[in-house]
Amino acid sequence: MIIMKMNKWTVGLAAAGVVSLASTAQAEENSVLTALSSTVISGSVEASYVGGFSTNNNMHNDGAFEANGASLEIGSPLGEGDYSASYNVGLLFGGRAQAFAGSDQTLKTANLGMNLPFGNGVDLTLGLFDTTVGYEVEASASNPNVMRSYGYAQEPLTHTGLMAATEITEGLSVSFALVDGFDAGTVSNFVGADGNTMDSSGHGDFGYVLGAEFTVPDSLGFLGGSSIYVGYVDGSDAGNWNIGQTPDDPATADVDETAWVSNQDNELLYIGASVNTPIEGIAIGVAYDDRQWGNGGDSDSVALYATYSLSEDASLSVRYDNGNIDFGGGNEDSFDNLALTLDYSIWENVLTRFEMGWESGVGAVGQQALTGGARPSTSGGGVYDGHGNSSYFALNAFYSF
Repeated sequence: MIIMKMNKWTVGLAAAGVVSLASTAQAEENSVLTALSSTVISGSVEASYVGGFSTNNNMHNDGAFEANGASLEIGSPLGEGDYSASYNVGLLFGGRAQAFAGSDQTLKTANLGMNLPFGNGVDLTLGLFDTTVGYEVEASASNPNVMRSYGYAQEPLTHTGLMAATEITEGLSVSFALVDGFDAGTVSNFVGADGNTMDSSGHGDFGYVLGAEFTVPDSLGFLGGSSIYVGYVDGSDAGNWNIGQTPDDPATADVDETAWVSNQDNELLYIGASVNTPIEGIAIGVAYDDRQWGNGGDSDSVALYATYSLSEDASLSVRYDNGNIDFGGGNEDSFDNLALTLDYSIWENVLTRFEMGWESGVGAVGQQALTGGARPSTSGGGVYDGHGNSSYFALNAFYSF
């Protein structure tokens, strides 16, 4: 039974005989039931074991079990009619929240979706939403591999603002977003020597996100369904620290604002493609990131992906990626990564994976300074810190509902 609470205006109209309380109550109850019937609740729970093959492993010195955390989403999809609306709220908990925003729980998304019947239809998204750039996402089960590529660390994760998207013609869609800064990801506030709080929440000056995606029509044979996406992000980022300065390090806790790089422009060019091949079950992908950092750094990366479907329940994926960071003055870092992943769905709703990875590189200072350190594996990053050579293996289970 649903108990309805009517507003004073409705009660007043009923008293005047304009409306019937019974019919109004029934209409409001039907409205609630309709809203509930379209609401979708989903989420995931992730756990893993990650260890290294060698004692000089810079990424995982000791094997350890990880309770990577969980996610929960509630929302309603956008309807088919004109002026339809939707909503989405997403939460992260545990290690995944720590990797994403530096806290044990965080609001990942909270937005409204609205349709405007102009042209081929314009879809608006208002609030906090996932970025549209990048080959990989926060939920590792949606990626080809357990660990993330270096490109993932260069990209924004979420944006707060207003985005409009439309289909120009069949197979070609574009989007534009006006957002707060480069990335809406949050980091703890930092208090400088003068007592002023310097916000690192990513709310800098206005930024914008451009995107265009082309999908190959099915009439072009095996290439049908392949896609290429080009995205560009420009915006200030209040979350950058100068090299060697970290907000939680007591040794640098009293530095003044010169250690804090705020409201400096960040730019990212992203190009990604997913391509079907004439060999049944094999698909390939490529991702390119080129970022100009607000603290003067310049980084770029290329990742190559290949996936082979062994059966309905199993697949084999491989990724090679190369990253470079240039600080100027001959201060550079570079490294290579290789990941091999076997997926097998043994239990219902559970994706189980075994992965092996190798890395080779020099100097991790650059990446630590630009990305805040290597993001921890399955908890939401898996970016390698790049000192010398190292290797790892991971056993990962991801339950989704």
